[in-house]
Amino acid sequence: MAPEDPLVDALRRAIVEGVYPPGHRLVQEELADRYGVSRIPLREALRTLVGEGLLRSEAGRGTFVTELDLAEIDEIYDLRRMVEPSFAPHVADRVSRRDVARFDGMAGDMDQVARTGAAEWSRTNLAFHLDMYRLARLPLRYELISQLYHRLEPYSRFYVHGTGAYERVQDEHRGMVQALADGDADELGRLVLAHIDGGQEGLHAAWSADRGELSAFWAAREARCDIDLLGRLRPGDPLRLDAIVSGRDTEG
Repeated sequence: MAPEDPLVDALRRAIVEGVYPPGHRLVQEELADRYGVSRIPLREALRTLVGEGLLRSEAGRGTFVTELDLAEIDEIYDLRRMVEPSFAPHVADRVSRRDVARFDGMAGDMDQVARTGAAEWSRTNLAFHLDMYRLARLPLRYELISQLYHRLEPYSRFYVHGTGAYERVQDEHRGMVQALADGDADELGRLVLAHIDGGQEGLHAAWSADRGELSAFWAAREARCDIDLLGRLRPGDPLRLDAIVSGRDTEG
C-alpha cells in the first residue's frame, strides 16, 4: 500500500474522533490555518476523503462531513457482515504469538476505560479490529473494510459510550483473542459476526431512543476534542501537523 499522506490521515482522524462531527461544514481557510498547510495540498486531501465517503462536496455550498441515515448505517453493517468473516481463516493462519500478545494487551487496555477515557478506548478498539484484518494481507478487502469502519465510527462511538455497551463488546474482544491464540478460524468468524450483530442492534436501540442525544454527544465530542488539541499548545505556538497526526505534545 502507498504511504499515507499525513494531512489526509490528520483530517480523517479528526472526522472519526468527532472534531468535525457528521453534518459539519469544513471551511478551507480555517483548515489551512489549523493544519499549517497551503490550499493546494488541502484541496487534494479533501478530494481524497470525498472519494472515501467521509466527506461530501455540494456545489455552491461547500464540503461537509458525511451524515448517514439509518438505512445507510444498516447497509454498512450488511457489507461488514459479508466481508469481515472472510478475513478469519487468513488471519488465523498468519497470526503470531507476538500478535496474540499485542491483541491481548489491547483488550486489557480497553478494560480500563474508566481510567483511560472513552476517546482512548475508541482509538484502541478501531486499531484492534483493523490491525487484526491487516494480518490477512488482503489489501483490496482491507481498504474496503477500513473505509466502512471509518464511516461508521462516529455512530459506533455514540452507541458504545452513550449506552455503556462495554461488557458485551469486551467479552467478544476477549473471545477473539482466545480464538487467535487457538488458531480457530471458525470461532473467530463466529465472534466477528456476533460483534457486528450486537453493534447493529445496539445502535438501532440508541438511535430509536433519542436522536437529540446523538446530536448532543457529537457537540460534546467536538468541544472536548478542540480543548484537548488546543491544550497541547502554548500561547503563540503554531498548530503543527506532525503533532496532530502523532498525538504528541508540540514541545521538541
